[in-house]
Amino acid sequence: MQDWIKITLILCSFGMLREIRPSEPFVTEFLLGEWRNITEDQLNREVYPIGTYSYLALLVVVFLITDFLRFKPVIILSGISGISVYAVLLWTSSIQWLQVSQFLYGLYMATEVAYLTYIYAKVDSAKYPVASSYTRIAALTGRFLSGVSSQLLTHFELMDYRQLNYITLIAQILATFWAFWLPPVPYGIYFHRQSIDNTFQVDYTKTDEKSHSCPTDTVKDTFTRNVKNAAFLIYKHARLAYTRPKVLVWSALYAAALALFVQTQTYIQLLWKQIQKGTDSPVVYNGAVEATQTLLGAVGSFASSHLTRALYPGLAGVAQGAAVFLGAFIDNVFVSYAGYIVMGLLYHYIITLARYVKCIL
Repeated sequence: MQDWIKITLILCSFGMLREIRPSEPFVTEFLLGEWRNITEDQLNREVYPIGTYSYLALLVVVFLITDFLRFKPVIILSGISGISVYAVLLWTSSIQWLQVSQFLYGLYMATEVAYLTYIYAKVDSAKYPVASSYTRIAALTGRFLSGVSSQLLTHFELMDYRQLNYITLIAQILATFWAFWLPPVPYGIYFHRQSIDNTFQVDYTKTDEKSHSCPTDTVKDTFTRNVKNAAFLIYKHARLAYTRPKVLVWSALYAAALALFVQTQTYIQLLWKQIQKGTDSPVVYNGAVEATQTLLGAVGSFASSHLTRALYPGLAGVAQGAAVFLGAFIDNVFVSYAGYIVMGLLYHYIITLARYVKCIL
């Protein structure tokens, strides 16, 4: 078996297991259930915002350290942070620990960037499209299985909302185990570049022969120069990309679509509970809705490569916002379900199209 196939299979196994989180579609039901003494207002104002803002803050840091640590340690950290999140949710009950779990969840989501970019550092560039599509399919498969299994397990009362967390925890442990089997990456994209490392070796050998400088000073100097070169390269790439108007437009569209998706996904379950407050027979189809959204999201991702002009991204963005607006302000849970599904479908269409266009601009 070729090396790139082995690497892709291991990464796909990690990605699918990482996304098997049947507790997520019902996390709000669990947190507001009999296992904790917390109100909807506390969850909305004191808990969920910590996850949102920690994700935002940590994403920049993780982006830099992922390349510096050469991917694999950050992928392992992703698994460990996932284990920590669900261990805290299972075996603590105070609101303070719940806030800690949200910070860990922000770290967990931020470290996903290592999983998504490992392929580009380890696999031959000719195999990028195939390998990256497989890893994306693996992640979507895990999400789909999570939605279906969680809905079936709760609907037939085989498990309660708390017990779903045990499945999630086991999946995170298995994902972390698979992460250790990933081959290490010898060189980074910005830090530890191959050509730069070779240059350092030659330069510092000559320096040692002439001045007999301390090895510790040499290592410090090498590290400093490595950081400076990486910073310059990041600046150069950013300047090259963002001085092009089309790249700016597509980046803004990508950021807006992602922000809307993350915010909606974070708070939508609270909205569904609010809509059905006072209802004699509330319906809880969260798992089925997540599974449907994931399945249609995969369709949207596939369609983006064939419908680049049939549906303009600006129009898709407006439709995405309209779907969320209608789902939020029409007092019917099934309309809200539909709005959430449409929003997710258009999100996957937009971000996949943005990635495709980025490669041809």
